[in-house]
Amino acid sequence: MRAKSLKYLVAFLAVIALVVPAFATGVNKSVTIDNDTKIAGKTLKPGDYQFRITDNKLIIEVNRKVVVEAAGHWTPRDSKWDSDEFISGPDGQVQEIHLMGEKGVFIIGQ
Repeated sequence: MRAKSLKYLVAFLAVIALVVPAFATGVNKSVTIDNDTKIAGKTLKPGDYQFRITDNKLIIEVNRKVVVEAAGHWTPRDSKWDSDEFISGPDGQVQEIHLMGEKGVFIIGQ
């Protein structure tokens, strides 16, 4: 009886190990861009885009077509952002992405 219980426990833990990463998919958000915006070498024209961000990757889509992919990482912050915001460097490329309602900042390329 004890071996059977151990078998079920191991099977249950294996299922949990497979399911939990599926829920940790990151951020998936619609973002409206008002001005030409340079991200990862691409210029995005004003319009509505779908941003998908995982722990280390940004994917931007328009009409289900990928238009930008960039590596980066999340850095936690103490409070949530009140609006969507892009922080650009001196070359005009976006370096940080702040998304409304999120408590972190996605830093591109570092």
